[in-house]
Amino acid sequence: MNAQKSSKRISLVRIGLYVVLIFVGVIACGAVYALITGPLPIPLSLINKMAPWASTELTYDGDGELICYMSTDDPLLPTGSSVTVTDPLYSRILGEDRPLMVYLPPGYDPENRAELYPVVFVLHGFGNRGQGMADKLIGPFETAIASGDMPPAVLVFVDFSVSADSSDDPDTYYDDRGGTFYINSNLGRFEDHFFQELATFVFATYNVRTDPEGVAMFGSSMGGYGILYYAITHPSFSHILVTVYPAADIRYGIEGDKMADYDPDGYEPIDTDDPLRIVDDAPVFGLLGVTEEWIYYNVFDSDREPGEVWKEDLPVWERMRQHNPVEMLETERIDLSEQRYFIIVGSNDDFNFNSHIPILVPLLTEAGAQVYPEEMIIPDGIHNEKWMKSQLDQIIPWIGSELK
Repeated sequence: MNAQKSSKRISLVRIGLYVVLIFVGVIACGAVYALITGPLPIPLSLINKMAPWASTELTYDGDGELICYMSTDDPLLPTGSSVTVTDPLYSRILGEDRPLMVYLPPGYDPENRAELYPVVFVLHGFGNRGQGMADKLIGPFETAIASGDMPPAVLVFVDFSVSADSSDDPDTYYDDRGGTFYINSNLGRFEDHFFQELATFVFATYNVRTDPEGVAMFGSSMGGYGILYYAITHPSFSHILVTVYPAADIRYGIEGDKMADYDPDGYEPIDTDDPLRIVDDAPVFGLLGVTEEWIYYNVFDSDREPGEVWKEDLPVWERMRQHNPVEMLETERIDLSEQRYFIIVGSNDDFNFNSHIPILVPLLTEAGAQVYPEEMIIPDGIHNEKWMKSQLDQIIPWIGSELK
């Protein structure tokens, strides 16, 4: 009997070892294949389930007040003793309800219209919603206000996800795939929504400054793209601009490779469409990569059917060229002499946005803008909100010094 049990254990161990060896062999073969041909594109449905940053749930019990213009059915509705929930804002431009979160600092008096506060508009990244940035920023901003590094300010957390209610993917309630990139496209006139409705509402409802020296903007990743795009298309809206790992050159390429280190001799903007082109550092031993289709096609290929904004179906790369911050700076030659930028990105950015900086910064300075800090590419930094939060000790005091 004991001999039979021992034999079964040995058989199970062998089976386990075989499974491990097969798994390691598959990974090894895949890694070799990826080295030869490049990473394999991850299916879109799988990518959606690999974006945990979008699941951030927010609880706020601080000394200020967080006003949430959101549906009570929203799965990401913030909770806490300092949260006030009210109806979402109806957008006539988009034809639907849109959420918004507004943070009011301690001591804010809605009746005192004579005391105007600086206002910071916060633009989230791709695959996220406003609560993700609010969760990372409200605490550090409150600390900076209490210490005097930051004047009391109103923070506005926008939601420029596509559905704005997490309904796009029933299997991952927190994911809103295909961010809007903050522009007017056939997904909707989101740029017009921001300036004609959202900002107008904030300026009319709250005791905030409306001059460009009293309005700051803070954005990361796709939100950093939005900051750059709006700074070019609406240069007098804000003069104080923070971008963290911004997508500054969405057509970046070195001989067709978006992940190659910047080389001025090999640099040539992408001018072909390839939905399976890899745009990140390919996790899982370099085997699997995020595709251009996942990041860009939902917006820049939304003209495949005629819509309100775009009537003609153009190649994706051509739509990207028309809305690419570095190329807009090259061709439009606008005066940005009143603008000040704080731009940082990690040297190991997962989407290689650090390679965009040597292209972006000279164009901004040529347009007259001032760009800080002296060291913009931070050694060993990566592309996630945890790293962004680690940089707030230098970002928030800079905003405070510009607003004072």
